[in-house]
Amino acid sequence: MLKWLVLAIVIIGAGLVGLYKYSLDHATEEGSFSAKVYERTIEKQLLTACNALVKEVRPPDDENTPAQYAATCECVANEMFEKVRTVPPDELESYFEKDATKTSLQNIIEKCGYAAGLN
Repeated sequence: MLKWLVLAIVIIGAGLVGLYKYSLDHATEEGSFSAKVYERTIEKQLLTACNALVKEVRPPDDENTPAQYAATCECVANEMFEKVRTVPPDELESYFEKDATKTSLQNIIEKCGYAAGLN
């Protein structure tokens, strides 16, 4: 009985590893299930990072509204995802370390902040 349980756990584990590998390999294939999951995950992470940054750098006497910051962060997450849509998950960290990416992100933040009416 114990042999069958161990065998079942090994088979399930191998299946999960295979599914994970498949998901990573197909995360940038437009229209795939993996790409949809990747999109939701990355946009959520970008939105979370933006909101955390806003909380960190927003001055106490700021006249901008929370709705303006929310609109800015939503815009930044959407725009930045369009830039990383084709970047495989295992290359994201190095992508965000590039100077060109940092400049692009800075431009997106300025554009989105302006569109949201930030002062």
